[in-house]
Amino acid sequence: MREDELVGAEDELVGAKEKKGGGTSFKDYVLITLIALVAVMGINNYLDARAGSGAGGCGGCGVASGAAATLTNEELERIGLEFYAESSGDTEMVNVQARVQDFGCHQEIYIYKDGRRVMRIGYASGQLFRMS
Repeated sequence: MREDELVGAEDELVGAKEKKGGGTSFKDYVLITLIALVAVMGINNYLDARAGSGAGGCGGCGVASGAAATLTNEELERIGLEFYAESSGDTEMVNVQARVQDFGCHQEIYIYKDGRRVMRIGYASGQLFRMS
């Protein structure tokens, strides 16, 4: 009789373990979904970087955009100075210089007056925009 009680108790414990750990909880599904999402995002970023799509911002594009590839630094300096004159109202344009820096996906035109930077202009896809 003692042996029957032990077998019954063992069956009860095995049943309890199966009930407790046998099913999949909501937390497990959430964890699996998050792991799958991170994996898909990583693969997507890798494929975008290989394709050179430019989705990673300026640091990742590495190619000149549209019309910017056809303009020389001298043309961009001239355009930047005209933009500065129009937006600032500076009619004299004495001691005003422009410098261009090419970042690949956009160019920046720095306007200096008396050696001090007074304006920063961005140029991308044929459009000028004031940056600061």
